[in-house]
Amino acid sequence: MKTIKIPIGESTPSHIEADLKLITNWNGKYHRGLETKDFIFFINYQEGDENACIIMYRKSDLSLASDNYFAYGAMFEILNDKENEITYISPTMKYNLKLHKEAKLV
Repeated sequence: MKTIKIPIGESTPSHIEADLKLITNWNGKYHRGLETKDFIFFINYQEGDENACIIMYRKSDLSLASDNYFAYGAMFEILNDKENEITYISPTMKYNLKLHKEAKLV
């Protein structure tokens, strides 16, 4: 599995390689969890803060799009309103999406 480990004091890589599966930094492990035709989302499943749990990269040039609340909002917009735009979803995200849908029905 292709992994980037970020040194202490640094946060998020400004660019990634196309086959990257995991980013590890001071805040934990970010797994490649969701993709659309335009974006790749890395998710830290143990992080509860919406400002720190998602890292979003552009597919066009593999550059950082967001690593804060905007990445969180973009991902949930896709999950809630644009599910047909998903081109890849990891097994963990698929399970989390199922739970998210069930919770919305309650």
